[in-house]
Amino acid sequence: MSSVLARLLAGFPSRARLELRQMLRARMVLVAAALLLAAGVAAIVDGAARVAHEREVIAALEPALREEESYLRKTHAPEDDLGLVLYYLAMPVAHAPNEWTALSTGLRDVHPYSRHLRFIGLVPQLYKTDIANPLKQLSGSFDYGFVLIFLVPLFIIGVSYDVRSRDEDLGTEPLVCSQPTRLSRVLALRLALRAGLVSAVALALLAFAVAWLGLPLDGRAGVFALASLAYIALWFVVVFVVASLRRSSAWNAISLVGAWIAWCVLLPALVNLAIITASPARGGVELTLAQRQEMNAGWDRPKRATLDPFFARRPEWAQTPVPEDRFSWPWYYAMHEMGDAHVARQVEDYHAALARREQWTARAALVLPPLALELVLDRMAGTDMATELAFRDSVAAYHEQLKQYFYPLVFNDKGLAAFDIDDVPRHREGAAPRPLHLSGLAGLLGVLALLGATIPQAVRRIDAASWLEEASASRKGSARPTAGQEPPSGPYTLLSRDGKARET
Repeated sequence: MSSVLARLLAGFPSRARLELRQMLRARMVLVAAALLLAAGVAAIVDGAARVAHEREVIAALEPALREEESYLRKTHAPEDDLGLVLYYLAMPVAHAPNEWTALSTGLRDVHPYSRHLRFIGLVPQLYKTDIANPLKQLSGSFDYGFVLIFLVPLFIIGVSYDVRSRDEDLGTEPLVCSQPTRLSRVLALRLALRAGLVSAVALALLAFAVAWLGLPLDGRAGVFALASLAYIALWFVVVFVVASLRRSSAWNAISLVGAWIAWCVLLPALVNLAIITASPARGGVELTLAQRQEMNAGWDRPKRATLDPFFARRPEWAQTPVPEDRFSWPWYYAMHEMGDAHVARQVEDYHAALARREQWTARAALVLPPLALELVLDRMAGTDMATELAFRDSVAAYHEQLKQYFYPLVFNDKGLAAFDIDDVPRHREGAAPRPLHLSGLAGLLGVLALLGATIPQAVRRIDAASWLEEASASRKGSARPTAGQEPPSGPYTLLSRDGKARET
């Protein structure tokens, strides 16, 4: 180990070799780095397993549809009304994960990624969610985004909070100040070495994710690497600014942990509360309830009260005779469509409110680096709100395709024999992936630039401290006299072994 370390340090300047040797000899730093690396690997492996399970579920949807269609044909005669069969038939709808989904769960632990779409009202099907463990949803999923956004800053704080104050704690501060270099450069060197260690861990995890998940080395990988390194650099700038205040190690630790709580927990929660308050929206449960109430009221109305507005929406079926004195499947499905039409404006307002919240979140990310990095990663993983809204739009478009296919069969009283499962349209998501969240990256770089502008003032504060000036004066006073110069004749103060001072 020592020979490897010696070869590693051979190309470094003497000061850098000394600081690197001291950092690597600190076992807690290496143990913390190993734990961070292990947490990142575990998160990536767990994300890969989760995505593999999702793909298995999605792959099983089509075989399950075939089994359901076979069962319906066995339990119904060929001449049975197709409307009855369509009431039970459920077409598969899936939001397939992409290559980056394993790194960030995003909204996929809240909104289902697979559905079974029936030929009835869309709103109750689209805005219901699967039953899940509320405690798990509250805590969220352990993914690589969590490691990068929350654990990496804590690791940076743990290995850097005493980068300056440790010399004061150990009593080596005068020795460091006596070196022929500025203290700000010493602190910058120490932080640069630690930043190199954290960046190496982050890049190693990214390389592991590329190899384990088969991620393409395209522009998204470059954006992710840039955003990760910018986020790491930002926290080291914060550490440098706090160190320039020349406080104790405990004060530095409390201040940095407070900054972590504010940036990563408190401010995002307050921003989320403010956005929800400023842009209220009726929830999916309320939309479902409103649609259900309209459906229930339709049973008590004359059938013409449902058919007339339906024929106004779809004039191609206005001349089709529909019984008004008894139950019929054309009237039943028309009532479902009119129930959706009754809340269509509310659904649009709900989507518009969610879109506004997404826009305000993007604006808040310009000053909240953790939120900015999360938006960048969620967009790459396809787990953000904009992607979820696009998926819902694709489901609504697919439901309309089902109507265009099944309405001619239902309104013409076709039987089960006229139905062919292979001719039914299948759900297709959007062809092109959504563009990268460059505003989030811009927010990261912008906050980094603003904090970087405070570095010169921090440098001057470190180098212009009064205790440095006193140390410099003492070094000048103790310099050896030049030729022809008499040594100072003033008294000297010596300390004896018992700690008593005496003059000579």
